[in-house]
Formats: sequence, structure tokens, C-alpha cells
Amino acid sequence: MFKVLLVDDEPIVKIALRTMIDWDSLGFPICGTASDGNEALALVNELHPDIIITDLKMPNVNGLQLIRELNDQGYKGKIIVASNFGEYELVREALLLGAVDYMLKISIQTDVLIEQLQKASKLLQEQQLSLQEQVTREQEMRSNLKSVKNTMLKDYFTNGYPDLEPLLQNKGIQLHLSNKACCLFYIRLDISASQIERNLTISMSFIENMILDLMESEQDVEIFQAEANAILVLIAEERLHQCRFEPLSFVHRIQKLIEMYMTMEPVIVYSSAITGGYPEARQTYQACKDAIEITFFEEHSVISANDIELKQDVDFVNYVDFSNSILHYFFKDDRESILLMLRTFVEQSHQRRIRPYALKTFINKCLDYLPLSDNKISVMNAEQYEELKNNVRNCRNSETLLATAMEALDSLSFWTDVPRSHHSTVTRQEIADVISYIGLHYQDKITLEMIAEHVRFSENYLCRVFRDQMGMSLIQYINNVRMNKAAELIMRGHTYIKEIAALVGIGDQFYFSRMFKRQFGVSPSDYKSHVMQAGQQKKQTYQSS
Repeated sequence: MFKVLLVDDEPIVKIALRTMIDWDSLGFPICGTASDGNEALALVNELHPDIIITDLKMPNVNGLQLIRELNDQGYKGKIIVASNFGEYELVREALLLGAVDYMLKISIQTDVLIEQLQKASKLLQEQQLSLQEQVTREQEMRSNLKSVKNTMLKDYFTNGYPDLEPLLQNKGIQLHLSNKACCLFYIRLDISASQIERNLTISMSFIENMILDLMESEQDVEIFQAEANAILVLIAEERLHQCRFEPLSFVHRIQKLIEMYMTMEPVIVYSSAITGGYPEARQTYQACKDAIEITFFEEHSVISANDIELKQDVDFVNYVDFSNSILHYFFKDDRESILLMLRTFVEQSHQRRIRPYALKTFINKCLDYLPLSDNKISVMNAEQYEELKNNVRNCRNSETLLATAMEALDSLSFWTDVPRSHHSTVTRQEIADVISYIGLHYQDKITLEMIAEHVRFSENYLCRVFRDQMGMSLIQYINNVRMNKAAELIMRGHTYIKEIAALVGIGDQFYFSRMFKRQFGVSPSDYKSHVMQAGQQKKQTYQSS
């Protein structure tokens, strides 16, 4: 349906046109009539006709003036002119101004009028299709630019992307908060792996639209998906205050909306400190990431990053002593005491604000040590045992960690009738002592002589039995421990090679770099980016499969 406006100063012409065809049934309802250009312009703004049939000679504002004014206003409809004999110059000018065709008033016939209307209709349909395609292209372009921007922001914040210069070079992408003080909010949704692919995109988009609606501006807000189940929100401090929000009141508002409309309970971390631009915001993001780990020990829905600071290592007990304490109860078959011991250890870690990663690493060290500590202890199913240790690393809360650790301990068997020849007993126990000694002293300049003296073996005998038990030389094992510790330090953010080398007991940074590359295939300076890239590729492979 295309609406038609009739413009002519002769009433008889308008009446004749009205009665000539059944306008409505043909899909061209007449929405109004006008007697000159002035009236027509007023009706165009009011009725928005798609097609205008206009006389050329009229009082006040004639047909040509009307067309010119419509062109100036950006009128998108189609114009058909009606003329008398001898008005060819006027018709020619009207066609040059954009009229689609003309009709002679004196000889207008039904089929000619219908043909003209259908011609205008076809042009309008083509125009609408072209506009729709243009809008679609623009939407796709905006979507692509937004996707590129979000990906680069994610890389910048989460993967150590060096800078945002590539974004600044793209004229279609704008970084709104480069020079603005802003507040940062980290929103994590508790969505299971099975729900992520199905619901997450919709959920994130819904949250983004809620925030933009609250802020009433896209120019003072940056929102992007930082992780599989989390988004990062940056809002200009001035805009937040204009909308009458403080950081905490904004958090409560968003939390309430998510719970109300999405039936999810998000965890939101915010910083009361105001950041200046993206570099400071990246540091604040990392503080929020660290702070949210407190949810491993206790439930939180709102967390202030300024109130939480976690330690990197378990600093109140060593894993050898702890493992030996477990053994004490293990030999007595006192499972309840072992569970109480583990629970107390977790509670102490909570009180001392130990990072969950350090806690889980400590538990796995104990699980590694226990089967080596006594020849009466064996692993019933090695593959299952390794899987349980991997499950320890992936535990999301302390209760799951306790259950998984106990399951792993339950998979160890204790044989009371194993022959205990002097050689096998001493070898197994002393090798465990060697491993423990290296774990405690790898940062020092330890020698074969020092280790042999510790376990009261000769150096030659120590090297032989260690290789028999471990499948590698003692020196190779020490180097592996040092390189693995160095890799941990690099992943935690240490960047100075000389400092890392010293921390793992190697004084020559160049010798250290050669050893590191021999073990991991990349230099220490490239290791972190290599690991992250490999993880990203693995994630993409998993998603594509």
C-alpha cells in the first residue's frame, strides 16, 4: 500500500482523478488533497504520502517550486506531474528535478493512470529494498567494528595485548574513555558449561542493553565480554554521577535487574578507586579478578576489590610435613582425622587469605609426595589418580576441593604384607627425602655432595638409585624443578630474566635462558604469550568441535 496525495488548484480535476479508478483496491489509497504547493507541503509533513500527483501551474507555490522544496526537505516519495498542452518546458524541468513521469490532464485515461502509479510503486519498492540493503550493510559494518573493538579490548585487558594503537588507527572505532576518569565493574554469571553456548550471548547482550538504558549514553560506556562467563563494564565517572549513581548503588541496581529479569545471581566486583583511562583500568581489572577468588571460600554477591588482597603462596606449613601428618592418620586408617586435618588447613588458608591456586597446588604436591613416601603405599589406578589431581586444579570452591582431595586419598592403597627388603625400603623412603630436599632448597646452590650427605648415600649410589626410581638423572630432575618453578613465576607476572634465574637458584641468566628454552621450546620472555596463544587455540578447537 502506497499513500497518494493529489495537488491541483482545479477541484474538477481532483474529483475526476478520485472517481477514475478504485484507488483503495489497487493499493493506492488517497490520503489527502491540496490546492497549491503551500497546502501540499503542510500535508506532506502531516500525512507522509508515498506518491504525489501535482499540477504544474498553481497560485502561490506552483508545481516546480513544490518539487524543489520537497527535494530540499529530502522527500523520499515519487512525484508524477499533470500538465496541459504547451507546458513542455515546465514538464522537462519537472523531470530534471526528479519527477518520475507526466500525464496530460485533458487525455488522462484509466489504464495510463494505473500504469503511472504502478511505475511509481515499482520505483518505491526498489528504493525501499535498496535502503533496507544499505541499512543492513551499515548494521553489519557497525556489528563487525564492534566485534573487532571488543576483541581487541578483551586482548588488551586479559591477554596482555601491548597497546590500543591499532584501534586508534581505525577511524570507524572510537575509544570513548581514553581521557576520562571512569569506574570499573566486573560482572560474572554463574553459568554451567552446558548453558554457556546456549544462553551466554543472549545474557551478555541483555545486560549490556540494561546498562546502556540506565546510562542513557553509549559515548561514556565500554562493555565487552572479558571471559566465557564474565563481562567488563567501564563507565565515565561523570556520567555515573549525572545518572545519580555511586559505584555501589549502581552495582545493587544492576544486580537487582539481573536477578529480576534473568533469574540469575551474578557476582559483581567493583573498585571504589577511580581509574584514568584504559591502562589504569587494566590494572583495576586484574585487582577485581584477584578479589573474586575469595568466592572460593565464601559466598559473595558484591565484592569491593579494595577490600581483598590474597597471598600467592601457602606460607604457614610445608607440604612434606603436612603429607607426613596425613600418613600418620593414613596408617591408622583414621579417615575422619584426615578430613578434619584437610578442613582445618583450608580454613587456615581462608583466614590467611591464600589464593585458591596456591591452595590447590599445595594439595597436589601432597598427592605427588604420598605414593613416594613409603613403599607400602601404592596408587590403585594411576590414570584415575592423575584425573583426580586434575580435578583438584579445577575445583571452584573449598567444599569441592575437600571432597576431591579425599577421593584421591581414598584411591591410595596400604599394603601390610609387602616384603620390606632393606634395599627397596630404604630406596623408596630416601628418594622421597631427596625429592623433598630439592623442593625445599631448589633456590639454593645445591650440589650432589649436599644431597648425598643429607640422605647418607654415596654420590654414585645416590645417582644410580635415583635414576632407577625416577627414570631420569638427579641433575635433570633438579633442572626440571627449577624450570617449572621459573615458568610459574613468569605466569605470575615476573618479567626480569635475571631476577627469575636468581629465584630458582641459577646465577647466570644466559645459562638459565638456554636451559629454559631447551625444556619448553621457547625463551623465557616469550613463554607467557606462547602459553596464552596455545590456550586460545585449544579453546577455539574445542568450540569448533
